[in-house]
Amino acid sequence: LEKIVPIVVPPARKKVHFTFPECVRSGRVVIELSSARKVYGENVVFRALNLHVERGERIAIVGQNGAGKSTLMRMLSGVEAPDAGTRREGHQVIAQYFAQDEADRLDPVLTVYETLAVSSPTEMVPMIRNILGGFLFSGEDVYKRAAVLSGGERTRLAVARMLLRPSNTLLLDEPTNHLDLDSKDVLLGALADFGGTIIFVSHDRYFLDRLATKVVDVGGGEAVLFPGTYEEFHDRKMRGDEPPQPKPSDKAGDSAAPKNAWEEQKRAAAEARKRERAAKALQARVAEIESQIGRREQEIKDLEAAMAQPAFYDHQATARTQIERHEKLIAEVDALMHEWEEVNTELAGID
Repeated sequence: LEKIVPIVVPPARKKVHFTFPECVRSGRVVIELSSARKVYGENVVFRALNLHVERGERIAIVGQNGAGKSTLMRMLSGVEAPDAGTRREGHQVIAQYFAQDEADRLDPVLTVYETLAVSSPTEMVPMIRNILGGFLFSGEDVYKRAAVLSGGERTRLAVARMLLRPSNTLLLDEPTNHLDLDSKDVLLGALADFGGTIIFVSHDRYFLDRLATKVVDVGGGEAVLFPGTYEEFHDRKMRGDEPPQPKPSDKAGDSAAPKNAWEEQKRAAAEARKRERAAKALQARVAEIESQIGRREQEIKDLEAAMAQPAFYDHQATARTQIERHEKLIAEVDALMHEWEEVNTELAGID
C-alpha cells in the first residue's frame, strides 16, 4: 500500500462553444464523381468510381491502408483530377480541404495567434483566444512561432485555423491525428453544429461513431456506399452483409447479336453524337443559369449596400420600390438555383 502513488486529476478545462463563420448555402448537389478512374503506374486505384454527395451529408471514408482513401479525398477536393471520367462541383460550393500534411503548410514565421488572425474573418477575431484555449494553447503559448511547435501542436493549430475559415463543405483527411481527447471533443462539437457538408477520413472509432451518417468503403478499385452510421456499417461488415448491388444484365445470346456489325457501329455512333449534343445543350444552360444568378446576386449586394445607408428611407416611394426589387431578386435566385440543380441532375444522367 505504501507504494501506491495517488493520481492527481487535473481540473477539467473550460468547454469551448464554437460557432462557424457565416458562409453562403451551397446547392443541393455538392460534388459528383462519374466513372472516375485513377491509376498510378500499374496500380489501378479506382476503375470507374461513381459518388454523389449532397448538401448536409456527413460521409466517412474508410478502408485498409493503401486502399485509396486519400486519393479519393484529393479527387473530391479537386486537388487531383481523375485520369478518366468527370468531377462536377455544385453551385456556390466553398470547400476546405484539410490534408494529412496540413500542419506542414503553416507559415513558420507567424506566431500561434497570428496564424489564426491572418486567416480569420473580422467577426471571428474575438473568438481566437477561446478557440486556441480549446486546443491547448494558452498564456505565452499563443506567442510561440509555428516553427518551434511540435508536430502535435502544429496539427492542433492547423485544425483551429480551419475552423475559423468560412466554408460550406469540409473535406478532412485524418483531422484527429495528434489531437488529445479534449481537442477531439472541441472539433467534434464544432462539426456537430456545422450546417454544411462534411467528408472525412478517420481511423478514430469515437470520431466515426459520433459524426458519420453515411460510410464509403474503399478497396479493390471500388468505393461502396453504405447508408447509415458507422456502427451500422461495422455490424454489417462483421456479419458479412453487403449493400444491395445492381443485378448484372443478362448476356445476350448468339441469336440476339446484331447480324450486321457495321450497322451496330453506326447506331452506337449516332447514339453517342445524340448524347454529346444533349450534354452540350445542358452545359450551355448551366452556364447561362450561373451567369443569371451571378448578375442577380451582384444586384442584391448593391441593393443591400444602399439599404444600409441612413438616408435610404428618406424617400419612401423609392425605398419601397427597391425593397420590392430586392425581394423579387431573392426569389429569382432561389428559382434559378432549383433549375440549376435539375439541369445538373439531368446532365449527370447522360453517359
